[in-house]
Amino acid sequence: MEQGNTPSMGESAALSALRSEEMQKKFAAAVNPSTPARILADLAEGSPTWIQERVAENPSTPQEFLSKLAQHCCSTVRTAVADNASTVHDIIVRLVNDESADVRYAIAENHSMPALVLEALTEDENPYVAFRARKTLLRLAENKILEGRFSIITKPLKGKRVQFG
Repeated sequence: MEQGNTPSMGESAALSALRSEEMQKKFAAAVNPSTPARILADLAEGSPTWIQERVAENPSTPQEFLSKLAQHCCSTVRTAVADNASTVHDIIVRLVNDESADVRYAIAENHSMPALVLEALTEDENPYVAFRARKTLLRLAENKILEGRFSIITKPLKGKRVQFG
């Protein structure tokens, strides 16, 4: 048995710790909105899927990388792109037609989506996606009604400090 090429138990643990520390740094960079675009690009292309998901969620990720991630083989990465508030309309429209019902469902339950996108999903072939899109549109309509009703009450309170006790 050769021992020259095989790492010892101590060396193996050290290598594992280094890899873990490296992954923690990648994760921290992927979620940080201040991370430079070139680093996000590197993380988007050469990292494990769970790091790519964090890059796809990062509001500072440039659109060209979000566009690439929107074509990722893993639906969780594509869902993260759809959930990113910075993702442009063209990419969202592409994801509305995604092969994965999970991606379309995530879009259908997102209250930040434009009404036209949600309306398109009410006609989805998957009944769960279509139902969720209708439910989200209904909630948005209810919220608008409530905003109108409570604006009469809250307008006089704006600018005034209310003290209790």
